[in-house]
Amino acid sequence: MNVIKIEECPDYLAPDNAVAREFLSPRNGALERLSIAKITIPLRTSVEKHYHPQSEEVYQIIDGEGTMLLDQATRKVGSGEVIPIPACSWHSVDNQSDQDLVATVTCSPPWTSEDQVFES
Repeated sequence: MNVIKIEECPDYLAPDNAVAREFLSPRNGALERLSIAKITIPLRTSVEKHYHPQSEEVYQIIDGEGTMLLDQATRKVGSGEVIPIPACSWHSVDNQSDQDLVATVTCSPPWTSEDQVFES
């Protein structure tokens, strides 16, 4: 049995200052078809607009609130909400609140840096 302590997984600081802590993926466990990470978007921070050619993604907002862009639609999102993101859909999250936005993000197939296209 593979039990992973989330707190012991390393953080990845993205260029936009979001912090990702991937705790399940082919890189650290027996799962091959998905990855799950805790994402913290600090206050007054935006995740850069991007899409994934291969991966479907699900944001589950755990704490905080922000504005989600998904293709042409924009909507406020907050704790207790889940946002499904199809492959090839442009998306970003803007946190202009006074607290961090924390989400669990699931990708299938698993997230890789090669499967991420940023707006020029």
